Amino acid sequence: MDQKISVERDGRLITLYRGMGEDLPVLYSNDYAENGDALRRRCEEAGCPPFHLVTVSKIGWEENMSPWPSAPVVTKNDCFKGNAPAYLNWLLETVIPDAEKTLELKNPVSYLAGYSMAGLFALWSLYETDFFSGAVCASGSLWYPGFCDFALSHELRRPPAGIYLSLGDRESAVKNPVLQKTGAVFQTLSEHYLRRGVPCVFEQNPGNHYRDAELRMAKGCRWILSR
Repeated sequence: MDQKISVERDGRLITLYRGMGEDLPVLYSNDYAENGDALRRRCEEAGCPPFHLVTVSKIGWEENMSPWPSAPVVTKNDCFKGNAPAYLNWLLETVIPDAEKTLELKNPVSYLAGYSMAGLFALWSLYETDFFSGAVCASGSLWYPGFCDFALSHELRRPPAGIYLSLGDRESAVKNPVLQKTGAVFQTLSEHYLRRGVPCVFEQNPGNHYRDAELRMAKGCRWILSR
């Protein structure tokens, strides 16, 4: 990737990494802190096909990545305000048109990727918009109260090219009773998508939630960009 452009919009940081080549897909990623350079490096090491990368950071993590309000789950300071619908609209109406204009793209194939709460947001977004062709949900917070039932009872807006799910093999080995169900939720949803004919893979990685985040993301990006 030969060009990096950073701009601030509405207090958030948008960073564009132009890929080398013609008619490349675009990968959008929401991050707690900007880590596009690390993700790009990991993707190159993993052998990803060429792509444009657009990251959005400096966001209200729990507020904007949560699909609906919820009481605290992980800590007493959780702030699950359920602002994902408004954030998704901002992404679709502000970030994406600006990115496509800057990168001089016309109707590119676009994917949404994320880690942790952003992984939850990426998968949830496929139920809310038909813009994205697929999602990477790396160590996603699919334990989020009500999400599994929502995903099982609602239809994806369009048949995606693929859904990549991954989880650390120690992420469910915790005392929190909600987080203990994480592995079972991933298994349930992956089987649900496959039964419905959706190309889906569920990959388990060694370690807890905080291990090898960029590597886990890169593995998902390689899979979905190779569809």
